[in-house]
Amino acid sequence: MIVVAGEALMDLIVSPAGTLQARPGGGPYNAARTLGLLGAECTYLGVLADDYFGSQLRQRLLESNVRIGCSSITTAPSTLAVAQLSPDGSASYRFYLEGTSLPMLSAKEAWAGLPEAYDALHVGTLGLVVEPTASVLETLVDHAAADHVIMLDPNCRPAVVTDLPAFRDRILRMIDKADLIKVSEDDVSFLFPDGGFDEVIEGAVARGAIVLHTAGADPIDVYAHDGTTQVVPAQGDIVDTVGAGDIFGATVLWALLENGWGKDLRWGVDQVAPAVRTGATAAHIACQRAGAEPPTLAELKAYLTTTAVT
Repeated sequence: MIVVAGEALMDLIVSPAGTLQARPGGGPYNAARTLGLLGAECTYLGVLADDYFGSQLRQRLLESNVRIGCSSITTAPSTLAVAQLSPDGSASYRFYLEGTSLPMLSAKEAWAGLPEAYDALHVGTLGLVVEPTASVLETLVDHAAADHVIMLDPNCRPAVVTDLPAFRDRILRMIDKADLIKVSEDDVSFLFPDGGFDEVIEGAVARGAIVLHTAGADPIDVYAHDGTTQVVPAQGDIVDTVGAGDIFGATVLWALLENGWGKDLRWGVDQVAPAVRTGATAAHIACQRAGAEPPTLAELKAYLTTTAVT
């Protein structure tokens, strides 16, 4: 059982030609759907709206075999993100947060929605910025860290961070408790503009954490207690990169747990790398589709088998 806590929103995807398409999204939401489609037991913790977008978000979670932990429905409108695609498929984002469903996750809602037993907690993205949800997520991590695997994906959105020192301090506190940490090159540039990321990695891996550093289509750096390695993601034509990082991280978490990794197990890079390759494959499949659309387990296995044969 994996718990994913954080925001759900609607991505309003604007193509280079100016066409507009609405698709379910949000980093934790994408991660939850990924895990459900891969066959994991997954609970999503986040408050959804009673509007049309909220009903679509709810329906897609259920279709992805994800349990919705928060039973209440807010009258606040669904949170929106406008994703402007460039000709190469990459996306830049603007967010509409004030007065929306995102800040509605209370401590009471979160604790009521937790399953009795679970193995891992995944947190990240806008939920780590907007109060009171951010404080609730940090408290969840503090509560769970002693006995549960913690995955942190900051997925920083500079446009919505109004107090960088406070945000950075929160991320550093959560890194100290996380077992699997996924950061992008953009995250590193935003959080550590004056350096210091190497020291953070050293501290994390020294206590047994796994750190994944992504940089778009470039090789993924994998750090563990016994050293570092790189995994080269699949290359090829893409439709867009929306949600690719979320799908990658969630798939790595799933693959590690499926292969026996757990709390306080100090796996080395050779044990971790196969899960990272699986995650990169899932993200590559998603990039060949519009919006954040994770592969099913059958689709992922078929792709991996075909790639291995060829």
